[in-house]
Amino acid sequence: MQSVPAVFQSGQTTYRVQGGMTAIPAGDGVVYTATTHTGVSVTATAASLSPYPVLRGGGCFLALALVMLVPAFVFVAFASDVLAENPAPTAGGRVGAAIGAWLFPFGAFALVALFAVLFVLRLRRNARIRRGIPDALEYWRQAWFCHRCGGVFFPRGELMPAATFRGLVWRAGDYAGLTRRR
Repeated sequence: MQSVPAVFQSGQTTYRVQGGMTAIPAGDGVVYTATTHTGVSVTATAASLSPYPVLRGGGCFLALALVMLVPAFVFVAFASDVLAENPAPTAGGRVGAAIGAWLFPFGAFALVALFAVLFVLRLRRNARIRRGIPDALEYWRQAWFCHRCGGVFFPRGELMPAATFRGLVWRAGDYAGLTRRR
């Protein structure tokens, strides 16, 4: 028997992998560089005892929204120029030209809006997780893990599977609506 926090901590290993050397010409000589990768390896047992969902970054959504602003404004400039320089002779032609000219700008701005919404949703999800961590950890720290049965129990309580235990801990942290993604 071991406390759940101890099992969780012992199931995580930080690793660092160094890649091959690369020669880069620099002035009259050569500079050698090596690539490295650092990460954390988590056992299945430790992952099943996680006290809260993984916090995910949202910077990629913000970056995509900002990058998409450039083509959106370029499309607006093109649409304005096309409509100003090529007026259609009929009302139906003007409507068709306007729809055709503004299709790409609206699409680009829709993508900007989508990425901005995804960024805000990611921030809100992470904030909800952070608010619940103290309550989840308080509940989580009281449990024990049985290596022989692979189950979790509280003192004077019944043995339960790790998935059931994680559900109880996540309910204590109010993460019920959040899904675990890797």
